[in-house]
Amino acid sequence: MRKKLIIRSSALALAVMLIFASVFCAFAEITQTYAITDDAAVFSADEAASLAVKLDEAGSRTGWQFIVHTSNDGISGDDALERHYNDYYDSQSFAYDAIMLVIDRGSGLRDLLTYGDVRAYFKDSSRYDIIKDAMRPYLEEDDMVGATEQFIEKAVEVHDMGKTSALVLSLRKYGWIAGIASVIAGLAFFLANRSRYKNMGKAGTYDLKANSSVDLRDVEDDFVTQHTTVRTIREDNDRDSGSSHSGGGNSSGGF
Repeated sequence: MRKKLIIRSSALALAVMLIFASVFCAFAEITQTYAITDDAAVFSADEAASLAVKLDEAGSRTGWQFIVHTSNDGISGDDALERHYNDYYDSQSFAYDAIMLVIDRGSGLRDLLTYGDVRAYFKDSSRYDIIKDAMRPYLEEDDMVGATEQFIEKAVEVHDMGKTSALVLSLRKYGWIAGIASVIAGLAFFLANRSRYKNMGKAGTYDLKANSSVDLRDVEDDFVTQHTTVRTIREDNDRDSGSSHSGGGNSSGGF
């Protein structure tokens, strides 16, 4: 009886140890400059520690928080993926200005999300492509460490490019229209000046003497009543003070 009790106690202790091992096998670490929450256990402990060093360096250099999150949630669809991880971001102790790499092993989707001031660097969507194109060869080989290293390296490059201005975006989008309009305007200006200098002011000259007369004998002053309407427009100086989280980030779209 005692022997059976010992065997059962040992089995119970082993089961408890296995449960704790399964819970704590995923690497999770969050600091002000970076965060790794490896819920899908994609990285080994050594790989996660090595990535943490690179993430910390990138975060210190840019002032952004670099987040890598893996899961087995199986979220399908770009919109659903973005909403899910925006909610996850808001529920965690992440920094306001952050860029997040999401790796969902359940669905096979990945995504890049930006929060806070980082979004100003990615208004030009082609900057997301810089990161994704660099990661893609590693993702095809299922080399998540190499893909994550590319994410870190290329995100720093985007930071060094500076924020995307509205003028640059407009020129990139409508530059060809402005170019055509400039050519047409320049041609019209050239032809108008060429015609004016060719005629030397002869054509269309106004004969002031023949078409003018002065008569001061009968003068009538007509006064115009002026009415002025004044309307006071209240200026609303209230501003949204923001919060510790962004309440939703920009997404590159699953890839």
